[in-house]
Amino acid sequence: MKRGTFRKNSNKLLLATLALAVATPVYAIPATYSVAEAATKTTFKDVPKSHWAYESIKQVAEKGLVAGYSDGTYKPSAQVTRAEFATFLSRVFDGNDRTPSKFSDVGASHWANDAIQEGLAVGFIKASDFSNNRFEPNKAMTRGDMSRWLANGLAHANADYGKAIEEMANSSLTLIPIPEFYGGGVNKKDLPYIGVALGTGLLTGYEDFTFKPNGNSTRAEVATILIRFMDAMKKAPSDFTGLKELREVASTGTNILTISNFKKSEYGGYEDVLGKPHTYLNNTGIATIEHAVFVDTTGSKPKGIFKDMFFNESNNIAFLNKGVYAIYYEYTFKPSRDVSLLSVSNGSDMHFASNLVVDKSKVAQFHITSPTGSSKNEFMKGETYRFWALNGVKVKSDEKLRGRTDDGSMFIYEVAK
Repeated sequence: MKRGTFRKNSNKLLLATLALAVATPVYAIPATYSVAEAATKTTFKDVPKSHWAYESIKQVAEKGLVAGYSDGTYKPSAQVTRAEFATFLSRVFDGNDRTPSKFSDVGASHWANDAIQEGLAVGFIKASDFSNNRFEPNKAMTRGDMSRWLANGLAHANADYGKAIEEMANSSLTLIPIPEFYGGGVNKKDLPYIGVALGTGLLTGYEDFTFKPNGNSTRAEVATILIRFMDAMKKAPSDFTGLKELREVASTGTNILTISNFKKSEYGGYEDVLGKPHTYLNNTGIATIEHAVFVDTTGSKPKGIFKDMFFNESNNIAFLNKGVYAIYYEYTFKPSRDVSLLSVSNGSDMHFASNLVVDKSKVAQFHITSPTGSSKNEFMKGETYRFWALNGVKVKSDEKLRGRTDDGSMFIYEVAK
């Protein structure tokens, strides 16, 4: 590949439940019912015990977060609108603070106005995220918007979540393990929020690993998400290994300290060499390390938030159960002659020259740039390439992981005693 290629009070509950009728006829509370009695309606004729979200739907109904419809249904496959999701999240927070809404399409008489005002006060809704001063309350929530509201809601509960958002938003090293990161189809401004959603497990990818940021969520999915959200609100960002990995990568270009048992030495870490040139002794060219992403392959199953992005369990089985970490390096390389990946690695610093390509299925799924093979001359003199390749390191008490750039900067890691 050539340059530029290889590459979130009872009165409120009553009002909001009744008001959902704007979208479709929802579970109305007869005058003879109290709100407490309505909250006991926790099972629905279209959600059998065999339904995958049965327990979550039952829980959100018990907690009064999401109500059913007047015909006794829940409609688990129905999409969720902005007004509805604002209402659900406002019930989670159930606070007293309000910020007056200036949205031109949400007047004082709108059924979700109070919830939206609470969302603005809490911060899970940001007026700046909406164009032309329109909230579009009946528009279906996208997964990207949902990630944003949920992440902002966590930031209200714990300021460190806000720091995580800022770290991923402001770093050129941020890497989010979804196909849309390299393949397109995602607003870059949504990436840090998607990172928080993925890192905490609030939202997950689909079977093909896509996140579908522009896709919508159903009432069944939202029930599960709300349960996860309430659980996450009780925890700190440091309680989520996946989020810790994403934050470490955004800060230092690697997740080594989070996912492995290596520790950084006094001589420096990857962050000290990123982007700095390393001239190969075998006269094949000059390279820099841009990222060093680890997948824990020391056991029988790969671990880490980046495992699905890089590691194919079927094709890379040789890495498993061998006490080895798989390292996925992103390099920038300018060859001094026509050369192959294998030739570059021969006689060179092993961590500046991986000799294995990324699995082809992952290259296709995640739109990753990697050479097609190891032995073919794919690097042409005078061109500049940016690509991913695979390396590994054994976990041994005397093992040291090291490298040096032309200016003398070093990274040295050793197994923690």
